[in-house]
Amino acid sequence: MISAELHPQEPQRIEELLRYEVLDTEDEKALDELTQLASAICGTSISLISLVDKDRQWFKSRVGLDAPQTPREIAFCSHTILQDQVFEIPDASADKRFADNPLVTGSPDIRFYAGAPLVSSCGMPIGTLCVIDTEPKKLDKKQLLALKTLAKQVISQLELRLHNRHLQRMQKNHKQILAALSHDLRSPFNGILGLSRVLHQNSVTLKPELIAKMADGILDSSLKVYQLLDEILQWSRNQLGAIQLELKATLLDPLIIETLDFMEESFSLKKINIKHLINEGVVAMADANLTKTIIRNLLANAIKYTPEQGNITIETQTVDGLVQLTITDTGKGVPLEIQDALFKNCVASHFGTQGESGHGLGLSLCGDFARKQHGYLSLDKEYKAGAKLILNFTSAVELQK
Repeated sequence: MISAELHPQEPQRIEELLRYEVLDTEDEKALDELTQLASAICGTSISLISLVDKDRQWFKSRVGLDAPQTPREIAFCSHTILQDQVFEIPDASADKRFADNPLVTGSPDIRFYAGAPLVSSCGMPIGTLCVIDTEPKKLDKKQLLALKTLAKQVISQLELRLHNRHLQRMQKNHKQILAALSHDLRSPFNGILGLSRVLHQNSVTLKPELIAKMADGILDSSLKVYQLLDEILQWSRNQLGAIQLELKATLLDPLIIETLDFMEESFSLKKINIKHLINEGVVAMADANLTKTIIRNLLANAIKYTPEQGNITIETQTVDGLVQLTITDTGKGVPLEIQDALFKNCVASHFGTQGESGHGLGLSLCGDFARKQHGYLSLDKEYKAGAKLILNFTSAVELQK
């Protein structure tokens, strides 16, 4: 038996397979009908929609076979995903690649096999639509064309399925956004209106120190409103596909300095010590606007969970070909129950050290913006004195070598 080699772009291929969110899901009528049609047109007793995972082939739909999956090393479909066209084996028992394969020498006693690769919209083969029989045979031109056409329809159904799942998530997230607008915005706006009313009615008689305290309160509430509105607007633009991406060699320290200047009041109101360890010359492949949005959100998150007189440190460095922008705080740390989903979905936001509320959009947005730049966000789970969040980029210097 000769096992198939891995695909030349195997990591990307697996990533594309996982993008469809289809592995280990229930049977679905629309896909089962395509499998049944393939079996009927090709005149075979078995037909499968096979998805080739890291170490197995898993059957999303199957006709004439009970097994839900088989090891990848013996899978015929592992060979098919290396082909551009239909991969056909007229008689597996006479083919040295498959003659002693357990699927040939034992159940289901494969003799004939033909598989059309399932090629995603990104050009990656994630699996096959295959037909199998226990007797040798060969497909004619019309059957080959039908098999290829049905394979394209399988991909179309998977894309439609994924689109529907995204719509369902958007509907769920829209409810969270509306909750944020109705709850999180009301509180700081009430603070702004209340303090402004008092200042308007009593500015002549109020003591200067009380006026200063009220001004701080108005500024603090205004910053909270701005942060929330900014997150919602960025999230909405991202959902609508209105984010314009311009990846190029970018110095990170100027972006950090600009963001720190913009957020100066946020640090001073909470009396937080901010330290920027400048490392000039660190260049990443990044989009300046998206990166500033990520830095601003990560810093706002650090401020929220760091107590008064606490410390926040931001620095950049190059590690093993990656550029890392690290933000470390001396705050409450990240609860264990949300660590794994921190940058993937809208997670339940805990109250800050001064009762600051949140809605979990910020870090989810940051994770998406990092991935758009071919980077990723990570959490240093070993750091126990607060939280350490790391924004990882491709190094422009390494890319140019």
